[in-house]
Amino acid sequence: MKERHFAYIITFLCTLLLLSSVVTARESNLPAEPQIVPLGEESELWKMRNLKPGNPGGSVEFSVQNFPETFNNLLGDKKRTKEVTRVIMGSGLIAENPVNGRIVPGLAKSWSISEDGRSYTFHLRKGLKFSDGKPLTAEDVIFTYRELVFNPEVETEKRSILRIDNQLPEIKKLDALTVRFKIPKPYGPFLRSVSTGIYPRHVFKGVSSAEFNEAWGLKTAADKPEKIVGAGPFQLKNYVPDEEIVFSRNPYYYKTDPAGTQLPYLNRYRVFKVKDNDIEFLKFKNDETDLLRAQLRDMPYLLSNMKEEGWKITTGEGDCGLPLNSDFLTFNWKAKGKELRTIFRDPDFRRAVSLVIDRERLINEVFNSFGRIQFGPISRLSPYHNPRVRELVPSQYDPDRARKLLKGIGVSDRNNDGFLEFESGERISFSILVNKKNRVRSRSAKIISDGLKEIGITAEVKLKPFETFSSKLIGGGYQAAIVRVLSHPVEPSTLSDIFTTEGPLHLWHPNANTNPADWEEEIDKLFRLGLKAQGFKSRKSHYDRFQEIYAEKLPVIYLPGESFLFATDSSLRNTGKFSRLGTFTDFAEFVWVKK
Repeated sequence: MKERHFAYIITFLCTLLLLSSVVTARESNLPAEPQIVPLGEESELWKMRNLKPGNPGGSVEFSVQNFPETFNNLLGDKKRTKEVTRVIMGSGLIAENPVNGRIVPGLAKSWSISEDGRSYTFHLRKGLKFSDGKPLTAEDVIFTYRELVFNPEVETEKRSILRIDNQLPEIKKLDALTVRFKIPKPYGPFLRSVSTGIYPRHVFKGVSSAEFNEAWGLKTAADKPEKIVGAGPFQLKNYVPDEEIVFSRNPYYYKTDPAGTQLPYLNRYRVFKVKDNDIEFLKFKNDETDLLRAQLRDMPYLLSNMKEEGWKITTGEGDCGLPLNSDFLTFNWKAKGKELRTIFRDPDFRRAVSLVIDRERLINEVFNSFGRIQFGPISRLSPYHNPRVRELVPSQYDPDRARKLLKGIGVSDRNNDGFLEFESGERISFSILVNKKNRVRSRSAKIISDGLKEIGITAEVKLKPFETFSSKLIGGGYQAAIVRVLSHPVEPSTLSDIFTTEGPLHLWHPNANTNPADWEEEIDKLFRLGLKAQGFKSRKSHYDRFQEIYAEKLPVIYLPGESFLFATDSSLRNTGKFSRLGTFTDFAEFVWVKK
């Protein structure tokens, strides 16, 4: 970026006399009711005190390995598509704060929920416009949901997200700026479901479902990018297939910073396609790009050259470096052998195992020291995380304490041969099932096995092809296993597949709904309450209690995960909160360049 700094200076000098007119143009395009984002200010909801108001102008460049399959946000179901289309379409009625995952206002300045929890009324901002300058009103919201999202002939996955008891919501226009959704029953996560970008009715009115399913494809993006219209912070400026995508700022975007400067700050950003991670790294190293999602192998070079090159490196320290999902160790309560099943069911056994997992060694050896402890099922990045879990989960390596816990449940070295035995005198041994080609899980299993050996338990690591691993896991043909189950990074109700007794991934206790433990029944109840509750605080209280039960009973043991690693040019501002919740495309409207 050093060469571009000179260009920025020249551009700045040449356009100095035009600056006031540029600012005026930005201000004149704001709606009557803009959204003021509290950058640099204290806010429990936004948590953006460390993001600072900036100066308009500048550009950013970075590389990616995959380009979108379409520029139609509703049709794209892959991350590579959403990364591009969401900056064009923008947030919907509500938005998700990339700093902490909280729900914040979007196109709707406010909303209300009926006492029975079934009606949601949204009030749009006055004066909203699409990127082509045409008004955005309740008609566009109704059109987006009724004619597109709810239309069974439109090929979108967003429809299934909005189904509640297999029913879609009803939507009604109350006036030009007000819409109301009615859902079949109270459903706490509903608000997060209406973050879908709004489509311009004036563009798609009269278009058939079949035509919409072909709309805004790669050919349109290449030939007529101006035809792709949204309400996001950027608009498509240029697309060259398999080469580059260029975005320019949306002059009608509805957000400002506290000083009244219209967002986004950047005039443009460019994304170009590369073959692999190695080329991404070389482009950043050679000053051809401004940011990099770093790999573990990149870190030694980046850290040793960061001062000389003027890079800012996120090394995983602080909350921004935390994992969202990580592997966990689970024990099969229905494994063969009565005595083995009995100890697997005992929370003190599982707590003892947790105490002999050398997490520091695991982080150093598996993640080259760039790893972080995951204490439970809800990441510390999530607003639903209960910080008490960190105190309750036994995460410090302590073999002596583990031995004491095991002795309390009748497991000890009865003949002083260095191995722990059941009361029957049989040595305790079991296997840990891992899918063969997963380097992280294989090495983690070896470290866990070493820790168990330290206290006299034999744990054989069994590496199996993924197909065999999966069938044994689902069929209950294992004793212990290391697994990862992906869930929504913020919304805790998605964990019900794992932690409720009817969940298909309740791996430690299959068919638990026929004979649940008392605490499993309580977790079932808490998830039901969390689904029905309205409002963040009410919902969080139920998930807080769930996490406390988890920490006490430890049905599975979460393992450390890889740190979030990121590098940026030192001229970029407001990149310090990049995390697995959000990177450049999520923060693009706030990023600015210090000239």
